[in-house]
Amino acid sequence: MRIGRILLKTVTLSSALLCLLLFSLQRPAEAAPKVQAMRSVQIVTVDDAGSPLRSSGISYDRDGDEIYVTSPQKNKLVVLTSDYFPYLSIGSGRGLHSISKTYIRNGLLYVCLGASMAEERPHIAVFDMAFMPVKQIFFPDFDSFSPLDLVVGDNGNLYVVGMNGTGVMVLDSNGKFLHWIEPTDEVLGVAEKAPILAIDIGLDGRLYLLSEGMGRVYVYDQNEQFLYKFGEKGGEPGKLSRPRGIAVDDIRQQIYLVDYQRHTLSVFAKTGEYLFEVGGLGSGRGWFYYPSDVIVDGRGRVIVADTFNHRLQVFEFVNNKGYGVQQRAAAVARFKGPVEPSTEPPGAQAISTKKLVHIRQLKDKLSLDKPGDYLVMTAMTKKRRDAAALEQQLARKGYPVIVREVERAKSGPWQQVLVGPYEEPLEAFRAAEKLRTEEHLPTMLKTRGKEIDLEIPAEKSTPLPPQSKSSTEGGDSPPSLKETPVIEQQEVSEDPRLSVVPLPRVDETVLSDTADMGLAVPAVAEAGVVQTGAALPVKVKDIFCARCHAHPAGGACLQCHPAARKDRT
Repeated sequence: MRIGRILLKTVTLSSALLCLLLFSLQRPAEAAPKVQAMRSVQIVTVDDAGSPLRSSGISYDRDGDEIYVTSPQKNKLVVLTSDYFPYLSIGSGRGLHSISKTYIRNGLLYVCLGASMAEERPHIAVFDMAFMPVKQIFFPDFDSFSPLDLVVGDNGNLYVVGMNGTGVMVLDSNGKFLHWIEPTDEVLGVAEKAPILAIDIGLDGRLYLLSEGMGRVYVYDQNEQFLYKFGEKGGEPGKLSRPRGIAVDDIRQQIYLVDYQRHTLSVFAKTGEYLFEVGGLGSGRGWFYYPSDVIVDGRGRVIVADTFNHRLQVFEFVNNKGYGVQQRAAAVARFKGPVEPSTEPPGAQAISTKKLVHIRQLKDKLSLDKPGDYLVMTAMTKKRRDAAALEQQLARKGYPVIVREVERAKSGPWQQVLVGPYEEPLEAFRAAEKLRTEEHLPTMLKTRGKEIDLEIPAEKSTPLPPQSKSSTEGGDSPPSLKETPVIEQQEVSEDPRLSVVPLPRVDETVLSDTADMGLAVPAVAEAGVVQTGAALPVKVKDIFCARCHAHPAGGACLQCHPAARKDRT
């Protein structure tokens, strides 16, 4: 009897172990981090004056499709076009001292300013998009509070984080204090208020609060109700040491964080799951040296303020599916509801994708005898002879060229060079690509009618080849951490003229007698990187060097000829 009970227990235990084994074999393995291939496609190293860029904070204007870069060391705010050309700046002349970060919403520019000799009280300066002052918001009940970052909600409230404040200060649209949002967390079993250093907001109105001290992100809904938190303090991949910048990617459903201490860009799913990271300490492409901020632009590119390398680095996902519609989604659905994410897994490679090119409407009416509404803009210049020279150069090669004069309130008449018209938008797109590739000219698609999104089938992509052992062991290659995605390497010239997007070189035979020629044109993509459908703003007002075509100057720039620098128009 006793032996029977022992046998029964043995059989029962064996059966249980066998079931457990079979269950474990059938259970899917835990998903590995979804590493996505990225490449560094652009590096910006100078500001609009050709001086080294001292970047600290960056923000993206969805409506104007422009990038704003703040430089506290220079008391300067630099504005970049959508293809990363620094074309103008404002500074102390507009009262910008001890500048931190900016935010753009509803045609207003909000600038966080600390105490300075000019104004001892920290405040938020509000400008219209012509950079004319609208108002100033002070903090009379919180004298020691100094704003560092802010966002504006759909309800008009301002959500401000700053020094000497533990949470987020909530103000109404007029700047009146309402209340605080103060997340708490445990440190060694003791509840403490989490100091918030940066903030971002999603298209659905969710607030993402970043705590450098806690190494965490706290998420609130549009009604300011706490939802969840993620992140862990630490100094290894997947953890956050001193995170300082945060960007929400509503299309890919991801969060980007730059870690100032670990010199990395960490990528998380919006649910809080760690995915992968990029970077490490260094000065080469794909490396960082104390990065301080990050944004996502309208093309889905991730832009990092690489602070002590004095540059911006622009990263692109190899699979960029879903980003042709971001600008339209932002304009239509901003804070009105969640944006539908891409159904494609984040790590998937594109085999045959499509791109949407947004064609903007001409600002000034244009009457033509020829049929067709679609045109390609190639240049804006103050000088008629330069426009005529470019017209002659393009006409010789069979392009239908239109040169017209347009008025700009602040800077007077400009000469606009257009190619077209074309009856079909795809025909205009192909002409634009031909001008880019064969004539090395920048292009901007325009229409006389309604704005449209043109769908362009993309070329088939091939999987990235695996990195060789020698390429990962060399001292000049990006860090090869286990979670680090492949970063395609591209040469960066030592010449600072080529560190920013190059401008087109106009035919020397046509312009040989124009020593002080200066074309003001939208910048083109970096050599080897195709940027389709760049909707560039017609706001470039600099006169560029006739020798290097890369520095704002009349005649030759300071680098080409120290005595040749003239004032900007």
